[in-house]
Amino acid sequence: MELRHLKTFKFAAEYLNFTKAAQQLNFTQPAVTAQLQTLEQELKQQLFIRIGKKNFLTPAGEILRTYTDQLFSIVEEIESSFSDLSNSYGNITVAASEGYCAKCFPYVISEYQKLYPHVQIKVISCNSDEVIKGIESNKYDIGIISGELSKNGITNIMIAEEDMVLVVSKDLYARYPEDQLLTNFPFIKYQAGEYFETIINKYLIQSKLSLQNVIEFGSLDAIKKAVLINIGVALLISTYIKKEISNGDLVPILVTENKVKVNTSIITLKEKENVVTIQSFIDVIQKIWNRIPTME
Repeated sequence: MELRHLKTFKFAAEYLNFTKAAQQLNFTQPAVTAQLQTLEQELKQQLFIRIGKKNFLTPAGEILRTYTDQLFSIVEEIESSFSDLSNSYGNITVAASEGYCAKCFPYVISEYQKLYPHVQIKVISCNSDEVIKGIESNKYDIGIISGELSKNGITNIMIAEEDMVLVVSKDLYARYPEDQLLTNFPFIKYQAGEYFETIINKYLIQSKLSLQNVIEFGSLDAIKKAVLINIGVALLISTYIKKEISNGDLVPILVTENKVKVNTSIITLKEKENVVTIQSFIDVIQKIWNRIPTME
């Protein structure tokens, strides 16, 4: 039995008038009659009987009507469920470093909730290596990482490319020559995984710097605060400290003409990239990322 034949029967059983059923289905009356005849042949049962000018259901027709009512009730539930999905219902788990979670995601989520208020969002703070592991294990739906990931089964979308800047507080810069700043004070390092380690090492090689004393933090906010209170110098993403450089609280130290850049990417499993809720969240990130105040 074909679903379209059962749907035709449903309308014919409701109206007991093949012409009206044809109008509702946008068919011709002969097409309705032909489909009903096909259904009767398959079931080996007569479904309608005509008495005078009226059609009535036979006992077999009554039985089939009970089942078609149940069947199309389920079909409507299926259609409704998928309609909900198309309107972005469900849950999303997003993972990113503490800096992105604190500075960027409030803006992303605010914008997303205006468009898709029924989606439940969970944001996890962890470093890029942990984000990658979480995406690969299906623990997280979307990840924001420093760098790019080229790996089978993973979709990588680069959303930003930013300069790394070596900075020191205005107080230390006013009191010491640059060469003493780099030798007398600790280098404050971001402990955020393999990619950042590579970027920092690349910068140090290009700058021909040899570190004597290193302090590591797992938080960009902690590093920025440590520099502001004169603990040492640090290599930070330019957009993350744009305000502090602009108002003079932090001063860039130019030790090499060669710029070292850090990329920011969205990652998700390829199997998930077409899931409506996930794709809609990625679309919002791409749309507003460079307009977020901390990213301008």
